[in-house]
Amino acid sequence: MAGRKHEILLISPQAPPYGGMALQARLLQQLMERDGVPVTFLASNLAFPRWLAFCEWLRGVRPFLRSTVFCCRLWRLLGRADVVHILACSWLYYFVVVCPAVVLSRLRGKRVILNYRGGEADSFLASYGVFAKPFFKMAHTVTTPSKFLVEVLGRRVGVDVQIVPNVVDFGRFRFRRRQEFRPRIVVTRHLEKLYDVESVIRAFGLVQRRYPEAELHIAGTGDQETYLRSLVQTLNLNHVVFAGYVPTHDLPALYDACDILLNASLADNFPASLVEGAAAGLAVVSTGVGGIPYIFEHNDSALLVPPGDWRALAASVLRVLDEPGLGTRLTTQALQQCRQYDWINVRSALYATYGLEDMTLKAVSASTVDAPVAGRKR
Repeated sequence: MAGRKHEILLISPQAPPYGGMALQARLLQQLMERDGVPVTFLASNLAFPRWLAFCEWLRGVRPFLRSTVFCCRLWRLLGRADVVHILACSWLYYFVVVCPAVVLSRLRGKRVILNYRGGEADSFLASYGVFAKPFFKMAHTVTTPSKFLVEVLGRRVGVDVQIVPNVVDFGRFRFRRRQEFRPRIVVTRHLEKLYDVESVIRAFGLVQRRYPEAELHIAGTGDQETYLRSLVQTLNLNHVVFAGYVPTHDLPALYDACDILLNASLADNFPASLVEGAAAGLAVVSTGVGGIPYIFEHNDSALLVPPGDWRALAASVLRVLDEPGLGTRLTTQALQQCRQYDWINVRSALYATYGLEDMTLKAVSASTVDAPVAGRKR
């Protein structure tokens, strides 16, 4: 390996679907390449080769057939990799992607970083921890984005865990200090039951009774879209926009057009979309599940409510709209708390897990140059 830079093999799903892991992996690759770190990305959801295209129709066995294709590709790429960074989550993905990736990487003598980020970690490990635990033990380093998962993994698996937060590129978002908060609301989650966008819509219905001009922008796709559209019609709501998938480069404009970010997820780890909203100056109203209370403090940097309680969501939105100064206080505090997730603050911790001491020193040096000066607009 002398004479060349360490190469990172980054393993994650690729978009579509546009999930948090896929978006985080893409951002990590871009930021590391900008630092001059060689990165190869391997999608865990690779398309089947043309001669195996018929496998797309074999629903019951498709994940296992895709895992075989993934392992073959992984084995070839391991030849040049020095560090294998696996973005991991729960359930079937863990066993058909994470487990073989850990085993094959160790067989090839590579440094393995298992970056676990499952919002349903507690229930997953309660059911399957005995099978999952050996692969956590095989990794050189286990990382997670939040203190929430440090506690869960320590209790369920008994491994040492390092926190390497999810990255938000603050350079992409302009913090707009709002003096008044209009009833312009945005939700940026998959349209799936786990994210309970139904509760967002029902909460919006109560808000619109008080503020008929209220708007709701729904950025996301998923298998509940048809149902959610029909719910909007059933509730006779106006000004609801289903925006579909919004590319990352268009998100700043969407955030800038709104004033409140609403999230109703039933389980979560580290939803980067909430931090992005805070970076853009949106008041965050969310359920307080999983790792969210480790990012935001209730009534200080966000308003947090119990999961499934859409009336409490609506009441919190109305507080932001009705109480002068509340939204400004929440957004100011949220910005300060979320600065820790900027790349200039995360990269040294990430590079240290890779064993790239030279990059860690460069990152620390660069952070002293790039760190935002108080009062300076970014």
